[in-house]
Amino acid sequence: MKLLWGLAAGALLLVPACDKIRYPGDNRDDGYQADIPPGAPGPAPPSEPVDDPYNTGDTGPDTPVDTDPTDPADPSDPTGPATPDTEPATDPETDLGTEPETDPAGPSEPGTDPVAPVDSDTDPETPDTDPVDPETDTDPEPADPEPGSDIEPTPVDNPVEPEPEPTVVFSYVEAGHLLPGSGTGTIETEAIFAPGIRFPIKSAPAYLQSQVWMFGGGIAGGDQCDPRNYEYPWRDNFCETRSSNRNSPYCPVSKIHQGQDIRVGTAAGCNELRRTAAADRKLYEVVAVEDGIIQSIGTYTVSMRSGPRIYKYMHMNMRALQVSAGDTVTKGQTLGYVSNDFGGTPTTFHLHFELLQNTAEGAWVHVPPYTSLVAAYEERESGIGEKIEASIGVASTPPPIPEGFVIIE
Repeated sequence: MKLLWGLAAGALLLVPACDKIRYPGDNRDDGYQADIPPGAPGPAPPSEPVDDPYNTGDTGPDTPVDTDPTDPADPSDPTGPATPDTEPATDPETDLGTEPETDPAGPSEPGTDPVAPVDSDTDPETPDTDPVDPETDTDPEPADPEPGSDIEPTPVDNPVEPEPEPTVVFSYVEAGHLLPGSGTGTIETEAIFAPGIRFPIKSAPAYLQSQVWMFGGGIAGGDQCDPRNYEYPWRDNFCETRSSNRNSPYCPVSKIHQGQDIRVGTAAGCNELRRTAAADRKLYEVVAVEDGIIQSIGTYTVSMRSGPRIYKYMHMNMRALQVSAGDTVTKGQTLGYVSNDFGGTPTTFHLHFELLQNTAEGAWVHVPPYTSLVAAYEERESGIGEKIEASIGVASTPPPIPEGFVIIE
């Protein structure tokens, strides 16, 4: 009986000790770790078979021996495997680019991550690049390349250079302002009635002016080859006073000059024409201002029809014409030569140019050709004309027409 009571008492003493018994896979995570008695072979083997589960050094003929002193399963460590640190040495969100807390040259302690060796060519305290803020950082501007480098600089937009000023090749008094005492001038002064026409003189210099009120004319007297007749500015002489009853809806009075007189060449050329026989005067060419048809040829007039317009050329060398009535001509084609033919009575060396336009009523009327000729001369000379206000006046202005003087042309 005493033996039975003794066994029962011993069993009761062993019950509290059972609470300390652990086994692999019991899912307890209270941090308990059983003491390892001296001489014990080590912790219990893992749930899956491994080589050398008790670290006896017997790894078999093909398994290398791990000699790392920091191995947590080292049997020389009486306390068993070290507990790894649960917090990292640095916070990747807050410590980016800062100096590591551990000494890079010192040994790594068990449970810590080893530190990579520091490059001796760089400063460990200074990061290579600054941290980039994706919300605020923008692409930096490219630096200028060093001299001799192969990097080409980024091209920049070249500033727009201003266009060069057009060349002034002649001057003219504004349209509708005739020489004082020579007439009233036109009603419509700025309209271009024949835009895009070719200038009627092929290449020689030309001077638009009166043949009656300039030197050598019936009013001013003097010599028609006077050098002052071959100077700018030009002068309009449409609506200039005449004795014959000619008119235009663009002139405020009747008995007017219905075209524009054009003196051609130079004073020396004028004298050359005078020395040449009338039939041989071929110094200055006259050309068609548009494509058209030679409508008629008179004693001193060549009429050319071009669509809604008729052009009349007067005082050419009628014995040296290059066209006949009915001929089709093209713009710029030679029609004849400047001369002074005026029927039985010669006039000054010049070309009289008229422009007639068909109106809505079906009538042909004379319109001012001055502005159309200005534009055509600018095109021929590849420059511009300088317009002079009429208030400035022109030197060497002839006197007004005498009372009762008859002007035929």
